[in-house]
Amino acid sequence: MANYNQFSDGNPHNESNRIEAEKGTETGAEPPNFRSNDKNPQRRKFWLKAGGGILLLFVLCNVYAFASYVAPWSDERSTGDAEQDEIEQYIHRSEKSEETLKEVSNSLIRLYDHNSLTELHINEMEEKLKQLAKELDTDDPRLARLESYHFAQIELTREMTKTLQKNQVEEVHEELDDILDRQKVQADDKAEILISLMEQENIRYEQQADGTIAYE
Repeated sequence: MANYNQFSDGNPHNESNRIEAEKGTETGAEPPNFRSNDKNPQRRKFWLKAGGGILLLFVLCNVYAFASYVAPWSDERSTGDAEQDEIEQYIHRSEKSEETLKEVSNSLIRLYDHNSLTELHINEMEEKLKQLAKELDTDDPRLARLESYHFAQIELTREMTKTLQKNQVEEVHEELDDILDRQKVQADDKAEILISLMEQENIRYEQQADGTIAYE
């Protein structure tokens, strides 16, 4: 009979491992000492998802921070552009008003010279002056000086209509000359008022050789 100890190292634990290994070979199972050390695939997938979520959150936070920085600047710029447009629109209205005043003044004087000035003409001119004053009325403090200039011009034209209704020709001519001189003085101040306003509001302009102001 063969001696069992001839094939054994005498250690029962080792013999037990050998037997388990042989059984594993027959069944195709891995022996206990060769179990895989790989992590659970489900856990690995979970951490990959968690890592991706954290990265996405980080990116979104940075995008939000950038948007928060840019948005106020954009809003401020849009507001600035709108306010500048309001200034330019008022300047445009005031220029049209001044042209109307010149037409009113020339028409009144022409009618007077032809001895055809009537009360109806005076009333029509007065209504035009009221309408101009209404169009140029503004509460914007930036436009206060320009508004005052145009209101002064309107008042001088109104004064002209009263002067032209007088009977004394010499008196009429003297007062007309005085009114026209005051209109010219005020018109000379207009350039300084416009330049000051445009520089304050960062509106590009150019002063022409004839003294007029061209702006963009």
